[in-house]
Amino acid sequence: MRRLTRVLGVLGGSALLTLGLTQSADAAVGNLHLNQRVITDPARWSCHDGGPLNLIVHNYTSSPVVVFDQPACAGNAIGLVAPISNGFFPRGWSVRVMQ
Repeated sequence: MRRLTRVLGVLGGSALLTLGLTQSADAAVGNLHLNQRVITDPARWSCHDGGPLNLIVHNYTSSPVVVFDQPACAGNAIGLVAPISNGFFPRGWSVRVMQ
C-alpha cells in the first residue's frame, strides 16, 4: 500500500509539473519589441503595427516574424527577423508572427 501511494504521488506530481510548465501552442514564447512597444507572448499568425517608417524589430520570441511595408501586414514582405534576432527596416510598418 505504501509503494502504491508513493507511485501515485510521483505520477501526480509529474503530471502537475508538466501541465503547469507548458505554453500555449498558439503563442510565440517571449517578447517582441517594435520600436518602443513590447508585445509579450504574441499569438502566432498575429499582425502588429509598429509605425510608418524606420521600424526597429527586436525578436526575442520562439518564432520568426515577417516585416511588411504597409499597415495590417499588407503590401510587400520586405524582410524576416529570425528568433532571438534584431532588424532595422527603413520602410517597415508592420510584422506578422509566423509559426
